[in-house]
Amino acid sequence: MTFSAPTPSSARTPGFRRGRRVSDLMTPDHHAFVESSLAAERAGDAASALDYHRGVPMFRRSGHGVVLEQLADLADEMAPWIWARWAAYQCTRVEDTGTASAAAGRVSLRHTVAMFHGDDMARAYESGGDPMRVIARVSGQSWVFHQICTFELGGLESFLEEMPTARLAEECGLAREWVGAQVGGYRVESSPPGTLVVRDLATKEAVELLDLGAAVHADEGGWLIGRLVPSGTTPGLMFDTRPLAVDRRTASAAARGQRRGQWVVALHDALRDGRVDPAVLCSEDRELVTDVAGLRLLERGTPPAALASAHAALADGRDEIGRAAYRILRGAVEGTFGDDDAAYVAAAVVHPRGYAEARRQLRRPEHRPAWEHWAGLVPDPARGRLRRLAELSGTAAA
Repeated sequence: MTFSAPTPSSARTPGFRRGRRVSDLMTPDHHAFVESSLAAERAGDAASALDYHRGVPMFRRSGHGVVLEQLADLADEMAPWIWARWAAYQCTRVEDTGTASAAAGRVSLRHTVAMFHGDDMARAYESGGDPMRVIARVSGQSWVFHQICTFELGGLESFLEEMPTARLAEECGLAREWVGAQVGGYRVESSPPGTLVVRDLATKEAVELLDLGAAVHADEGGWLIGRLVPSGTTPGLMFDTRPLAVDRRTASAAARGQRRGQWVVALHDALRDGRVDPAVLCSEDRELVTDVAGLRLLERGTPPAALASAHAALADGRDEIGRAAYRILRGAVEGTFGDDDAAYVAAAVVHPRGYAEARRQLRRPEHRPAWEHWAGLVPDPARGRLRRLAELSGTAAA
């Protein structure tokens, strides 16, 4: 499959547009807050971006706010790969008229909806529903859209040329190395706790990756498609974002593809044939600092009997994921989690509320060996936080 290269003028041509019906309720002050939040993000200032974002009442429970909260909490602990992921995430949200970045987003959205969400659009029209809701969901949640926009149609490259300022501009070196990376097919191999080894189905080689928890998405077969990029640390490669679980045939087809975007055809065929569940394409969780989605953290850190009520409370706006993160950290020092759960412990300790609660309550002398043990199994910034918990354990004051 080939894609048309976007130009700035294509952003102004008729086609799909990312609608924001909430904008009808926004005042001029709200729009000014949105612009200020975008400017702060493009400057690499997550804390200021979060403050402005929260200044718009309609956004206070948004998924984007969760992303900004995580980044703001890690402001002094940002690894190079987090800066790169943040830039890649931002490039999918550009709507500035007349820019190549916005053009890439619009063309990518058109391709994604046409190939993967046509039935959703048809149902919306037939039932009298709002097709803009489908478009908003795809642009915000679709793994395919993010991949096509960021890489296949040059959204990341355009963003890096047009948008970053201040600190973000200084930290974009690794993101520039990501431009040109291609999707491949992989299988998760058995590996020691705290490491991630995948088999590249094209080269047949085993590759050790930075372990951010991608393996939790693989089914029993371990088949994945994803894009390997430089990590800026050791191990030297990682997935640009969490990979997609697929069947063996799809992973193999993506691995064999020589043309850019061949994975799109492989995934489209798998969905048409019923070999891949369409539900995996969209997720409300867009994690940047871990590959363990928030809902996975909730499921792992909540007793089975309480899971239904936790989901209901989450829907009502309670921070059940933060509570689950703390329970995982508590279980990590109490010995109820094994080394195979290292990815969950790492995700829990980079969760703002989970970490804050652990700093308050899990710092007794007997906790120190456990924190040191877990720190040896995970990468930064989780490693640094676990070491800090070890240092705090047994001290008189934080």
